[in-house]
Amino acid sequence: MINIRILVFLLCTPLCSLATDDNTLPPTDSSAIELRNFDQDAVQKLKNNPELRYAQAPAVMSLWERFKIWLNRILESLLRAAATTDWVSVLVVALALIAIIYVAMRLMNVDPIILLRKTQAPLKGGVLEEDIHSLDFEKLIREAVQQQQYRLAIRLLFLQALKLLADHHHIHWQPGKTNHDYLEELTDDRLRSGFSELNFYFEYAWYGNFTISPKLFAKVAAVYENWKSTV
Repeated sequence: MINIRILVFLLCTPLCSLATDDNTLPPTDSSAIELRNFDQDAVQKLKNNPELRYAQAPAVMSLWERFKIWLNRILESLLRAAATTDWVSVLVVALALIAIIYVAMRLMNVDPIILLRKTQAPLKGGVLEEDIHSLDFEKLIREAVQQQQYRLAIRLLFLQALKLLADHHHIHWQPGKTNHDYLEELTDDRLRSGFSELNFYFEYAWYGNFTISPKLFAKVAAVYENWKSTV
């Protein structure tokens, strides 16, 4: 009987305490509720975006459409750069570079006007197509020097060097071969070194279209004479 009373007491005590103690109740939420709505313009913009329409497969762009998009991006980037670039500084730098290039070309005896307009008439004959064994080099070189055609004179000196190498069977001369082909055929280091120097002046004068002075031609002629003694 005592045990039953004790059990009833233990069960009723928590209920009574909960009923009489107001501090145990959870606090009420008194914060203000902010009602938010969707931005209808943003929603409509997303709805109109074709890239977000997943119900149908996206259309394949043609190459022309891709090119127009790429070109449009390039133009936009150029316009942005033009709006933020100090064009006066760019112009000054460009003019300075042009002046430096012009001075460098004049120091190398190159006439920029002639080089750009290409008004200088080409010399007659091919580059390495002549029959070198049928040419009178001494006469041709003398005539070229008398006419102040020093580019032609250097070219004739180079062809004469080829004939000398072919006569001594150091190279196999054949129309259509390039000067570098003959250079590769040389196995003697002394011949190769001197011929390489002559080849440099030949390319400088003939392919480079540089103005050749009498002083420079005399230097090339001296190189040829020194090299000829080693053949």
